[in-house]
Formats: sequence, structure tokens, C-alpha cells
Amino acid sequence: MEELQNNLYRYERKFVIATNRLNGLIGSLYSQNYLEHYPGRRINNIYYDDYNFSSVSENLDGLSERKKYRVRWYGEKDSNTNKTLEVKVKNEFMNYKINVKLGLIKLNSLNNINNFNDDIIKSLNEKNEYYYQNLLLRKRPTLFNSYKRLYFINHKDDIRLTIDSDLHFFSPVTNLKLKEKNIIIEAKFNRDNNFLNKFKHLSLTRYSKYVKGTLYTSFFNPVY
Repeated sequence: MEELQNNLYRYERKFVIATNRLNGLIGSLYSQNYLEHYPGRRINNIYYDDYNFSSVSENLDGLSERKKYRVRWYGEKDSNTNKTLEVKVKNEFMNYKINVKLGLIKLNSLNNINNFNDDIIKSLNEKNEYYYQNLLLRKRPTLFNSYKRLYFINHKDDIRLTIDSDLHFFSPVTNLKLKEKNIIIEAKFNRDNNFLNKFKHLSLTRYSKYVKGTLYTSFFNPVY
């Protein structure tokens, strides 16, 4: 059955830096009592959206409340590992996630994402997760992305920070690919800390991996 993580909203802020600034950033983290939280690993995601790319439009429109749907796993993209359906619920700069365990499912190749999706739907049916099964049946896989992630934590200030590099995107809709040149930083923290005051040299951004990957690899062109 589904698992609710971070049931209390936490603030999430994002920053983008050039690759050549990575070592300096890591040094500044160590100097401010950040420790490595988990071993670094590769993350893979397949995002779902409707045929109107509503999730992209909601992000670009700046809607304060929105949801994002993706299947996530760790390691090599074609590994036979446990997969998880994640529903990310966002409210302004705060968010939480709902996780639904899918079991061992393998993506044979990027060209077989639709077959992989059939296995996802089948798994949800077998686990009696009919709500999420019906939800994904009304959507389609629209983007694959993969990146290396480093994890840091500051226990004193209760701040979790991740650093993502080597980002790759692929659209199963158009078969187009994209490689991100920058480093993406995400900080998660409660409302009572002063993270932003300690890292004034970082510039806030509304960067969304899903939005950037979709806009650069699909023919979707939002009109305003």
C-alpha cells in the first residue's frame, strides 16, 4: 500500500551553479558542519503527464498547488531493481511525497518505455492500488531523466541538501535527448532555520528538471 513520506510540508529551494564551482561548494558545506548523509548514487525517473502537458503548464504558470508523477529507481537505468511511484505534492516552496512501492521491474531500453509502463500498470493492479493505476492510465510517460546525486545533512539546523550532476534527459514522445551542463542543488528545511542567510552566494531559481527536459526534448510550446 502507499506510503506517505515527510507528511509535514518542508520548504524546498533550488539553486543552479556551473560545474567548475562544485568543489568550492562542497568545501563550504564541510566548513559549515554538513556531513555526507548517504553514499552518492545515480537516480532514474520516468515522468508522467497528460497529452496537454498540464504538469508543465502548471509549473510555468506558477500555480501554488500542484502535483507531479514519476516512477523512480536507483543504479543503472536498465537494472532489475525495485521501482517506486512517487506523487510529489507541492504548495508554494513546501512539499511532501507519497510513495507507492512497485517491486522489481526492469526497463530494457529507453526505446521500450511503453512496455515498461505496461509493467508499472500491471504491478499497481496486482497490489490493489487501483486509484494510482487509473490515474496513470489517464496519463503517458513523457520524459526519462537520470543523474548522479550527492547527499548532505546539517543535523544542528535540520537541513538536508542534495547536489545533482551529469543530468541526462530523453523524451519517449520524440526520441530527442538533452544533457544539462550545470549542477542542480536542492535544500530542504523547516521554516525555523536560516539556510538562506548562510548561503547568500547562491542564487535562487525555479529550476524544474521535468520542465526543462520536456521543453527541450518535446514539441510542446506553451502559449501565453
